[in-house]
Amino acid sequence: MRLLGSFLIITVTLASCGSPSGDSKTAEKKQDVKELAKGKALFEREDCGGCHAETSAIIGPSFGQIAAEYESSEANISHLAHVAIVGVKPYEGIWGSREMTPHPHLKQEDAEAIIKYMLSFPADPHKPFLHNTK
Repeated sequence: MRLLGSFLIITVTLASCGSPSGDSKTAEKKQDVKELAKGKALFEREDCGGCHAETSAIIGPSFGQIAAEYESSEANISHLAHVAIVGVKPYEGIWGSREMTPHPHLKQEDAEAIIKYMLSFPADPHKPFLHNTK
């Protein structure tokens, strides 16, 4: 939440500068803020917070632990969105005995928005997290 708030402040500050060369960057930042806000809203609507949190592992890894394992690339975002939709059985994924409940009702686009939001947080320096644990 703090990161998103800071990001919004920076975006508003940059937008108020009004430099012509910065117009495209400002538009990109506004789009990024919209995408992150959409991901956050979907995260909350889908009750992802029952298993994931910004800084601590609940049932699944924290945002930072996921970010430490996966860089924010289109390939990783697509892969993780697919995992969120189809789920993962215990010991079949990289997180050991932890299960990812399937969310078959999620559209790929919405799952990707959630993943982009989660990967927008800084990586946890204390990785790896749950590899092969019980």
